[in-house]
Amino acid sequence: MYNRNKANRVVVNEPEPMQEFSAKSVYVSASDTVKVEITAKLPSGVAGAVIRRSTTGYPTSETEGELFKNITANGTYTDTNVTVGVVYYYSAFPYTSTGAYNRSEANRTSVTPKKRDYLFGYDLVKATSSPTGRVTYPSDVDNAAFTPAAMNFSTGKFNCGGWAFDPGEKFMPRPCMLTYAGVVDHYLNPNDYTKKVNGTTSKVTDTSFGGNAMMEWPKIYTKRWESNGVYHFRCSDTPQDDTWDCWCNYDRNNNQIDHFYTPIYFGSLVSGKLRSISGAANSVNTTAANEITYAKANGNDWYTEVLADRLLLQDLLVMMARSTECQTAFGYGRCKSSNSNAIVPGTMNTKGMFWGSNDQTSGVKVFGMENVWGNLWRRTAGWINANGTQKVKLTRGTHDGSTVTDYNTDGNGYKTIANATPAGSSGGYISSMKTEAFGRLPVTASGSSSTYEADGMWYNNNQVNYAYVGGYWNVDLLVGPFYANLSVTASFSDSSRGAALSCKPLAAA
Repeated sequence: MYNRNKANRVVVNEPEPMQEFSAKSVYVSASDTVKVEITAKLPSGVAGAVIRRSTTGYPTSETEGELFKNITANGTYTDTNVTVGVVYYYSAFPYTSTGAYNRSEANRTSVTPKKRDYLFGYDLVKATSSPTGRVTYPSDVDNAAFTPAAMNFSTGKFNCGGWAFDPGEKFMPRPCMLTYAGVVDHYLNPNDYTKKVNGTTSKVTDTSFGGNAMMEWPKIYTKRWESNGVYHFRCSDTPQDDTWDCWCNYDRNNNQIDHFYTPIYFGSLVSGKLRSISGAANSVNTTAANEITYAKANGNDWYTEVLADRLLLQDLLVMMARSTECQTAFGYGRCKSSNSNAIVPGTMNTKGMFWGSNDQTSGVKVFGMENVWGNLWRRTAGWINANGTQKVKLTRGTHDGSTVTDYNTDGNGYKTIANATPAGSSGGYISSMKTEAFGRLPVTASGSSSTYEADGMWYNNNQVNYAYVGGYWNVDLLVGPFYANLSVTASFSDSSRGAALSCKPLAAA
């Protein structure tokens, strides 16, 4: 009889454990495949390391499990022979030239390959009035332990928290100059739009350029639902099942597209076209019909801003801030009651992707876009309040279930939203919203500037109204990403409102 207890073992000149040993899942969207990337850094004085793997537990010696790789240099090593949803256990065993191995538990890492690059989201308790108290990061998302993003008004710097992604990474858009044909001519330096990413001068102020300054967004799949009074929002680069959809990524022919585009600047009227150009004058005193005509003059893929894009923006902002009060998180916008006019496009070209102030005069910038709230009302296609019935259209085609192709000004053929008649005090703060599969719509205005959504809502249930969003230069804290005006007809115009562009190029043939 023999005692083979591990306590009876000794290794002479045993090497040190790995300096670094980690594994992560990587989704390759182009080939719809997953892989595991293992980062390994050898201890000094070793000849190499054996990496073994198993699906039943960590290998405890250099002969257990399945050999993945015998490495002799630091680096990132790829395991492509993996299956989605299976847990893989990796152990590294550094060894010397004399055959001594380190079998320390410090050399272990595990990973579950996932068919996605990210899965983010938040939960919102609708009955809770505290903007920060009602929003949480659940355990099933990759951002469960993230620190929220917020503007530091004292330093003038934006703190990304856990959301420090570069433009083009995860769901973050990229600033670019987009031709009328819907093709990127060049990308802009996100910290100085007057320059291209290579440092040369951009066309961001050039009205003769055949296109516009836009933010290029990737394909973003979402799932939204409500259960037991809790609103749930999830987003990913990949649909997790057939209940997910990418509402913003459809062209006018109902085809999915890889990118959609939102405006960097408020619309300017240049030679009969609604443009997004730095330094050009804001276009106001126009009707919805005027604005649509001017937007379409850029080309068939262009339109004014649309509801689906706004709803996505709202959810992403709430998710990043972990709050429904976005003014204190991102900036107040130009809204002070003493303001007498709007600021022109381009005042925040060197402010980065996110910037804001609490002075209520300087404007706000989120996702690379200027004055998403405050400064000027932004007319938004796809959202009608028809005599108290909210009607919506999420896609320019009929993928959303609407029965009419293209947007219109009366809601004919749009989707009718049940139990969403605007109520409360018109001109008050939003206190309740209706959950739909495509996002949330405001219903009741009985809140305050520090509760619930903390943004305002105007409505008139006695006529057909075409939605404006964001608010304008002198309405104080009512402005914000949720602020909606459902009280004005499509034919109304004045100096406090206009429109900005959107573009959804046709899918490749």
